Amino acid sequence: MTDLAALEAEAVRRREEFANSLRKFKPKLTPLGLADEALRRLDPQAQAVTATGRTLRRNPLPVIPLLLGLGWLMLEARKPAKAAKPKRPKLKRKDKPLITSQKKE
Repeated sequence: MTDLAALEAEAVRRREEFANSLRKFKPKLTPLGLADEALRRLDPQAQAVTATGRTLRRNPLPVIPLLLGLGWLMLEARKPAKAAKPKRPKLKRKDKPLITSQKKE
């Protein structure tokens, strides 16, 4: 029975290690975590981010339309979808010509 108890204790310990490892990696596997990791690999010292921040502080006007557009997009996304209007079938005309020529005899 001691071997069984030792195996169960080992299984519990490994489960806890796995859960701890999973807790560490879970934030990194979200879309924002993956994007953050990609940016860190592309620009390790974050020079592009700081340069962009400085530029935006000096020239905030180009950002205003972007923020307005994003705000508008978010508002439109929150609205419920409009139901499509059913199309009315077109009425078919009879095959008679509108202007008829009459022959006089």
